[in-house]
Amino acid sequence: MLARGQKNVRSPILVQVEEQGERQNCLGRARNISLSGVLMETPDTLAEGAGVIIRFFVPPDRSPIETAGRVVKSGPGNSMVIAFLGLPESQKEKLLAYLKTVDSTGFPEPVPATDDAEPRQRRSGRLVRRVSVLLNWQDPEGRPRQQAAETLRLSRYGAVVLSFSELPPGQLIRISVPDTGREGSARVVWSAAAELPGRVELGLEFLGVENFWEMAFPSGQPDAPKSTSRRSGRLPCRMDVSVCWSDELGRAREEAGQTRLLSRHGALLTSLVTLEVGQSLRLHVPDLGREVESRVVWARPGEIPGRTDLGVEFIGTDNFWNINFPPPEPAQRPA
Repeated sequence: MLARGQKNVRSPILVQVEEQGERQNCLGRARNISLSGVLMETPDTLAEGAGVIIRFFVPPDRSPIETAGRVVKSGPGNSMVIAFLGLPESQKEKLLAYLKTVDSTGFPEPVPATDDAEPRQRRSGRLVRRVSVLLNWQDPEGRPRQQAAETLRLSRYGAVVLSFSELPPGQLIRISVPDTGREGSARVVWSAAAELPGRVELGLEFLGVENFWEMAFPSGQPDAPKSTSRRSGRLPCRMDVSVCWSDELGRAREEAGQTRLLSRHGALLTSLVTLEVGQSLRLHVPDLGREVESRVVWARPGEIPGRTDLGVEFIGTDNFWNINFPPPEPAQRPA
């Protein structure tokens, strides 16, 4: 909550929020901000009490302010009040310097949450893919503009694009993919400051096409891993690995990861990449100088925001790790 007597200011700055322990991200604009918290307008609201990591830029600084926070009030699909938790002194000074440059105003209350509000459901899952694209649009004076950009995440109905230009919500653009020659129309539904200084993330929604990327996307909500009888016990072990696979366009992809648990027949990995269940991959372990063909048997949001936990099953080998594993946990056997 905002401290009594605290000066509050109206601000147009962009805010990015990541829910701690979950993969859900919220992006929106700060309606008001102070040293103790922020009121942000966003359609992707979180539940009251949720712990979050909040990130935003204040002009003219090009490095972000980032701190932990907690949602103290939420109006589903509309706005959230987030209280800062442990904002470092250096960040407070940076924010205070910015607040002194804007006019003071009240900190309005957001629309209160209602008990019958339905949770927001995505129409499709998202895939982490970096694809070079060209954006074409007209500026407010009607002049044609073009810019090279790169996707961060794809969905069946849109994309998150890393751009050099901030475009307003509702802006119509033409997007083209040089690698495939595919073109389509889209509109900007949100924009937010990116982690890279001077860059902006744009949320795009395609118009007149259901699956612009012509890819198979997972469902909107990831399925929880099924409880099955394990064939061996598991051992905790953190080991750097490389995850190698081919994407939907047939291009070779590689992403760094790390094991968390090992078993006789597979492993639990954490990685920046989100792969579909059934995806074939090659797991390379530099420390062992070995690699093994594998497949993804389940995927879920990781404990670290932006990361995914992957359950991987090895193919064509009985004990890739050459370790004597314990038997399955007793809790899995009938009493």
